[in-house]
Amino acid sequence: MISLNKNNLSLIKNIDTFPNYNIDTINNFILHFGVGKFHRAHQAFFIHEILNLNNDYALIGINVRSKDIKEILKKQDYIYTLLECSDNNKKIHIINSISNILYGKEDKEKIRNLISDGKNKVITLTITEKGYNYDNIRNSLDKTNTILADLKDDNLSTAISHLSYGLIERFNKTKEPIHILSCDNLSNNGSVLKSVIKDFIFEVNKQPNYWLDEKVFFPNTMVDCIVPNSSSIPNEINLNYIDNSIVICEPYRDWYIESDDIFLKSIFQHPSIKFVDDVSFYEDIKLKILNASHSAIAYIGLLHNFTYVHEAIADIKIKSFINKYLDNDVLPNLKVKDDFNISAYKKSVIERFTNSILKHRLDQIATDGSLKIPIRIMSTYLNRIKESKYCYTETIIASWIFYLKSVSLNGK
Repeated sequence: MISLNKNNLSLIKNIDTFPNYNIDTINNFILHFGVGKFHRAHQAFFIHEILNLNNDYALIGINVRSKDIKEILKKQDYIYTLLECSDNNKKIHIINSISNILYGKEDKEKIRNLISDGKNKVITLTITEKGYNYDNIRNSLDKTNTILADLKDDNLSTAISHLSYGLIERFNKTKEPIHILSCDNLSNNGSVLKSVIKDFIFEVNKQPNYWLDEKVFFPNTMVDCIVPNSSSIPNEINLNYIDNSIVICEPYRDWYIESDDIFLKSIFQHPSIKFVDDVSFYEDIKLKILNASHSAIAYIGLLHNFTYVHEAIADIKIKSFINKYLDNDVLPNLKVKDDFNISAYKKSVIERFTNSILKHRLDQIATDGSLKIPIRIMSTYLNRIKESKYCYTETIIASWIFYLKSVSLNGK
């Protein structure tokens, strides 16, 4: 079979969307930290669709921890396949919205120059919860050994340090405004990002402080799309080419941005990208309904020796538990907007979990529980209605503790 690259695009058949743009002629860029599968299924897919509408913004990716995807995509001219799949809906997209990927250990100066360049005005991040080095007890930068090493500005290991040094240089060169959007599952993710960036920069150079407050914008966002860490192609899909970077996701995407900035709106013009006055409601329902349920299903499902989300939610006892958890512990504690049908949203989330094509592994969701549980579950628990006879959250925490012991209910 042929390989996926620019020379062979004309030979590829039966695709739902192609890149109707030439990435080599794009002059404006969004910088993105964390070119993982979620980014390629979400923001990079949005930019692909926007580019197909003749917008002039492409992506430059930056990976800090690994150069693997850079090496793979470079061989494919930064083109990859996205499969939008459910049991009833399958679409194939060829995407070329990423023009280049830099690696933090090798491209420190290039990254810094891009951030400091006044014509680059937007940065996005998908670096997972632990990538922020955030101490949620002190609401400040967690000065781990890695962060302390990065303060020496030598062989940088974190996205926070690359971003901070780039902003310091931008302050020294141009003082141009810039928008930085966290797209990770953190409450008030923009505020968290601003907090750790300001703390890091303050340790290095106190001068940019006023500029950070006045000209560097950190809007809160909410993003939603289930993207498993899997590349197994569904049997129903036959590709006539080889792609070593296939991404599979569900046919559902949301992106809420808390901003009324005209410039941002001009870049992210898309019907599924919504600009709102307050993103906290959408953030709450996603974190506390979808993400919390995902964690609950992961720990309980693993204890019952299930491998995938769709298998666990098909178990009548687990499905019943999740419904009761949401109805009794979660929904009563959410402030609902008048025009939002939260019951319908809950029902749609449960339905999304039944998608057997995704093969979303429970052990993938279960990782980093000590970071995810405070964000997804504990705030609901602390704000629960105390008079309720039974708290389902306690069963989820107990299941997590059993999971940490690495023994299932039947001793496996």
